[in-house]
Amino acid sequence: MDNKTCYCRNPQCALYGGMAPYGRLKFRGWHRHAARFRCQVCTVLVSARTGTAYAGIRTDATTYLRGATALAEGMSIRATGRLLSVGKDTVNHWLPVLGAHCQHVMRYFFRHLHLLECQLDELWTFIAKKEARLTSLEKLAAIAGDAWVWIAFSPVDKLGRVCKL
Repeated sequence: MDNKTCYCRNPQCALYGGMAPYGRLKFRGWHRHAARFRCQVCTVLVSARTGTAYAGIRTDATTYLRGATALAEGMSIRATGRLLSVGKDTVNHWLPVLGAHCQHVMRYFFRHLHLLECQLDELWTFIAKKEARLTSLEKLAAIAGDAWVWIAFSPVDKLGRVCKL
């Protein structure tokens, strides 16, 4: 991990947001194989993992990276757990962390795009049951039923955006 991207995350600090060499962070030690730093102005601890896909993960970084790659390739949760010798609950914990980080990365990079051409497509699917087969209680819960996915794709730039409803 690149320690040069660490910065003080305390909004009241005079060095808030200042990365190296402007942010004065002193190496404090290691915590779960990640470097930790202390701001020399406000004494807040900063982890090198904060703001990355590794934040909040206790699993070894190599195992986690292999698991994230396997999930991205379409491997099932149970198969990923068996492959890496971890429990399926551990793999299930990784999914929202990975999803949230990917969403932040997409929001950061996919702004103010100047596309020359855009193709739109839609996909209908259902969750658990089709809408016509839901009971009135299931309709009220709004957990299962019909689902539409819209995809916008730029064939020139190879950029895509998925919207779910």
